[in-house]
Amino acid sequence: MKLNKLYSLMAVLLTMFATTACFDEPGTTILWDGVQVEWQNANLPNGVTRNFVRTSSTQVDVTEFQVNLVAAAQSSPITITVAADPASTAIEGVHYELPSSTITIPAGQNVVNFPIRVLTGNIDPSETPDLLLTMTTATGATIAENYKTLDFRIRVICPSDLAGTYTVFWERLQTGDGSGGAAQTATNFVINAANEVTVTQVATGVYQVNDMSFGMYPGIYSDSRPVGRFSDTCDVIDGASTNVDRYGDPFTIEGVVNSDDTITITWSNTWGDGGTVVLTLVED
Repeated sequence: MKLNKLYSLMAVLLTMFATTACFDEPGTTILWDGVQVEWQNANLPNGVTRNFVRTSSTQVDVTEFQVNLVAAAQSSPITITVAADPASTAIEGVHYELPSSTITIPAGQNVVNFPIRVLTGNIDPSETPDLLLTMTTATGATIAENYKTLDFRIRVICPSDLAGTYTVFWERLQTGDGSGGAAQTATNFVINAANEVTVTQVATGVYQVNDMSFGMYPGIYSDSRPVGRFSDTCDVIDGASTNVDRYGDPFTIEGVVNSDDTITITWSNTWGDGGTVVLTLVED
């Protein structure tokens, strides 16, 4: 009886091993599939957004994206052909140029960068061109199906310099009732215990604020400050879609940079918290 149980256990373990060997993450090496190539930044849910600050009508910027060889380095070079997907809204010669339609991973290497020329001077900040760049052929390798298309979102913005420490004045404050409504409201209000926030630039036109509740969480709820991000596109403020507090409650943030360099922001979460704040830069 014990021997039969041992054989049964071995059969189960072998089945588990075989099942594990048959399934792997897309875009990674599977032993019997050989050599694969892929975009490093492919298959991201929101694509890859890169901002470019326009300073002249003739401006051209060069940006690069990494291509991976998902295998041991090869003894011969691998050449990959790429093409713009017809679903792209970016137009070649208007929004971008490809210096080459091929990528070569040299022998003995696993990664290479593919350059794209962004015709920044041609692009109005109101435009939202998206370039879908797909690997179509590869010599000496197969193309990872789920990682063959790069979604490059080209965004042109005005010069932006919002980093600093700001005082917070509430034009309207609302604490939530837990279901999206108001528990209490106040106008023309300052939370004295937490009346400043710090804004740090993390990318071109992209900023991190150390408290996207603008003092409400620490000053009213005695809770930790929820850190969030927003972008500045020619004085229009948009919160990142990934902004959530430590409870997973999403934050909606929008606003404007005013002519006097103050920032007016309206925000809310699904609990019902929110309001409109005016941020004033603290001068050094």
